[in-house]
Amino acid sequence: MLFFILVVPRPLQGAPLSDAQEWMLYTEIEILEDPGGKLALGDVRNHGSWQANGTSVFSKGFSNSAWWLRFTVTNENNRAVQRLLSLSFPQLDNVLVHVLPDSGTPLRYQLGRHFPYQQRPIDHPFYVLPLEWAPGETTTVYLRILSTSAVQAPLTLWQPEAFYSHDMTRNIMHGIYFGALLAISIYNLLLFFSLGERNYLYYVAFVICLVLFMVAFTGYGFRYLWPTASGWNDQAILVFLSGALGFGALFSRRFLCLREISPRLDNGVKAVVVFSVICVVLSFVISYQFMIGLLALITVLASVYGLYVGIYAWYRGQVTARFYVIAWSFPLLGGIVLVLNKVGILPPNSLTNYSAQIGNLFEVVLLSFALAQRINVERRLRFKAQSETLAISHKLNLELEERVRERTRELESLNKELNELSVTDGLTGLKNRRYLDRLLGQELARAKRSGRPLAVVLLDIDHFKPINDRHGHHVGDECIKVMAGMIQDGLNRPADIAFRYGGEEFVLMLPDTDMQGALGVADRIRERILAARIEVAGLTLSMTVSAGVCAPKPHAELTPQDLLKGADTALYEAKEQGRNRTRLYHLVATA
Repeated sequence: MLFFILVVPRPLQGAPLSDAQEWMLYTEIEILEDPGGKLALGDVRNHGSWQANGTSVFSKGFSNSAWWLRFTVTNENNRAVQRLLSLSFPQLDNVLVHVLPDSGTPLRYQLGRHFPYQQRPIDHPFYVLPLEWAPGETTTVYLRILSTSAVQAPLTLWQPEAFYSHDMTRNIMHGIYFGALLAISIYNLLLFFSLGERNYLYYVAFVICLVLFMVAFTGYGFRYLWPTASGWNDQAILVFLSGALGFGALFSRRFLCLREISPRLDNGVKAVVVFSVICVVLSFVISYQFMIGLLALITVLASVYGLYVGIYAWYRGQVTARFYVIAWSFPLLGGIVLVLNKVGILPPNSLTNYSAQIGNLFEVVLLSFALAQRINVERRLRFKAQSETLAISHKLNLELEERVRERTRELESLNKELNELSVTDGLTGLKNRRYLDRLLGQELARAKRSGRPLAVVLLDIDHFKPINDRHGHHVGDECIKVMAGMIQDGLNRPADIAFRYGGEEFVLMLPDTDMQGALGVADRIRERILAARIEVAGLTLSMTVSAGVCAPKPHAELTPQDLLKGADTALYEAKEQGRNRTRLYHLVATA
């Protein structure tokens, strides 16, 4: 006997549209996890795994899954109704919204901090969408959220007038917060100019980094400062948080005189400074999800350590350390609450969402007061120092000179590292285009004087855009790194240098290499790449490159731009003739 079971999708029941000015959508939301991130709207509409959200804001902490949310609302009024849907968490990378009325035209919105700000339907740091119901109309809204940051979706339906009124209050509160921090920064900067004490400068740098971090974190930076630089959104949070961590450590070290009180604790604070610099560098080469988790952990640990060294300095008799301890307790508590909120342990609400701002504001005010107290303490110490003997004064001068030498060595080391970073491509480790522009002119001038040949090869990965489109930019970046390594390994002479020219293009500069030699190098690298099987993110890819060679005999009118243009022309010819080939450009000298 055969049994046939007919599965009929459960129709969505629309909740009556509330007349409340602010309707927080908790119990009205259903959620669906998409671990592979491959489900489309057609796949999820009748999916059988939808679950109720519960009675709190949807929050999943850091998650690699794509999450689908939906809610259905029916307008039971006999008039058209307008509402604003607010998703008040600006740190989401990718938010795809489908608005499906039971009658009328479906709407689709692509939002997120990785997309240009101008494509938002409403100018706002949050994700705000206009919705409209005809009389008796039922509308279902689907949201697909995928983010490397914490996954939260505080969804609220607002009456437009109430939303803009609430938003005005919110903007005023943020204005007071940012204005207070900037006013304190300017005041202490003037003190630095007046007194010349670097501790004030460290404090100002700490507050400015804190302000910029909060500007980026709250979405105001994307709205007002870099609306077209969507890629900078991730780096801004990481860079400014690292800066606040580093300058806060420098301030604490000097304010508490840790070097004199406890060299061991002083070394720990210096390690925090080193970590902050490393985090700034790594933020440009390592994923945001990993870095924000690492920075959150380091920030919590460094805050606890800062509180500990403050208590120790207080115990050792530092007069102003008690103000430092009280001030440092506020951001520590606020930071812990914020981290617990982002990882999903504490529920999102006004207190947990703004705990960092509240704690930071108290901290900055109290530290400013502590610095003012320090002025009085230092004045008394200066009067006391005038009565010390000449020997003690000499000893203090020697210590000051040693401090200057130590800072100078640190700055020289950092400048050396920054100089190396400025000429190195952060993704591949090859020299960058800036270094190519400088070195190619020097090598061409040398070739003109000696009469020796100079060749330039321009390499371009074939069909690279489909790889990015199909597998994502992270796979594309890994492919570029692997290709860069193969190109570098294909150079046999120390004088030959590979550069990343931009995107998927690379340049080889081959001194003392004629046309045949350059063609040989280009073909050797091209054939090596053709024969390779590239393993990236669990994928096995076969890739090819096209190459353009320019190797003229140097003459007086020849410029670096001529060499690059010639190689580019030859590369274009190789692309036009089918790719995976090498072509030579014959540059004719002008009379």
